[in-house]
Amino acid sequence: MIFRTAAVLLAGATAVMAADEKAPLRPGAPRPGEEAPRGLNKPGARNLVPNGDFETGTGSPGGWQAVDGLSTFWARDDDPAHGKVIRFDTDVLQSQAYDWWAKIASGASAADAPRKQPTVEPKYDTLAGLDGVWFWSDFIPVEKGKSYWLTVDVKGPPILVWLVGYPEKASTSFGADAAAFQEVLAGRRSGRAPDTSRKREVFVHNYVWKGQLAAGGSTGWKTYSRRGKPFRPTSVTPHVRYVRVMIYPFWPPGAYSVDNVRLTEYEEPAGPVSK
Repeated sequence: MIFRTAAVLLAGATAVMAADEKAPLRPGAPRPGEEAPRGLNKPGARNLVPNGDFETGTGSPGGWQAVDGLSTFWARDDDPAHGKVIRFDTDVLQSQAYDWWAKIASGASAADAPRKQPTVEPKYDTLAGLDGVWFWSDFIPVEKGKSYWLTVDVKGPPILVWLVGYPEKASTSFGADAAAFQEVLAGRRSGRAPDTSRKREVFVHNYVWKGQLAAGGSTGWKTYSRRGKPFRPTSVTPHVRYVRVMIYPFWPPGAYSVDNVRLTEYEEPAGPVSK
């Protein structure tokens, strides 16, 4: 059952949408990312991600989903150069996370988060082994035909970062795009157990395009990008008008830190452009 939700998420990228790249149906732990070359972010290039450095906000960083105080934290890093960052803990029992996430989705504050319950090996019942921990940006407008560079600073084990494309804005409520959590949440609100039959109504995502960036894999801060391959959200899905960034650590169980998420326009060189 390990990586069940991650496998469903990635399988959906190839089965029901135009994906930027083919994703494995059953991912293991992500591979270490490729460090961004120096000078990738040109001086003066405008970062399209609001509050990509996580420095502003009240309780949670502005322009991003709410932190939950159990698996996601908005905290000041030990390195003064990084200031405030997002910290993740994937070594949390899924059962405890779902109980708390349901309260967060109803307006609870991260400041009131419960103390983390102990976990035991092999930890397949944790968020690391099941859902992973997702952290979404708000909607970011993009332009048809344009390409974009995505870079992110990561400290800790390898993670995945997704750029997700939408034709229209949709809900940014907590966990709105987390299918497994939404099914459980709907069951709790209705007082009925989630329907697991084949004829059940399946959760339908609003996004139509996804591209993936592998990042992390170092005990110190490093900046990661897809060397030589910018994101082109409208190349095969021209109706995409908005994107969101989803930061997604999962296996191994443990601590991860993320900072300085940057999305900038990229000027394609002359000649044919690959999709």
